[in-house]
Amino acid sequence: MKLMLMKKSVIKKKSLAWLLFFGFFFFLFFIQSQFGQEAKPAEQGKALEPEKTPEKITPSPTNIKEAMGIYVFLAWIWLSVIVLIYFLRLKIKEVDRLHRLGYFSSEKK
Repeated sequence: MKLMLMKKSVIKKKSLAWLLFFGFFFFLFFIQSQFGQEAKPAEQGKALEPEKTPEKITPSPTNIKEAMGIYVFLAWIWLSVIVLIYFLRLKIKEVDRLHRLGYFSSEKK
């Protein structure tokens, strides 16, 4: 009897949690938020006009100094990754050596 009451309370708690979850989900994603300010009609017309001279954006470095900077940065990143892996391997070897010697055993002399 007591077990059935516990199961019912657990079911009520779970259903309440799901209800709150879906309530917040619908509140956040399906209700239009009014946080932004509405633009005035004169400003809306300005926002819709395209720019007369759009700026051309190039995704590559513009000079040799920037290009070399990118390559040096990548080289330092890879070098640091290799050094960290080297230290990690050394640490693992040391722990394996201590394990073979029985340093971590529960029976100490």
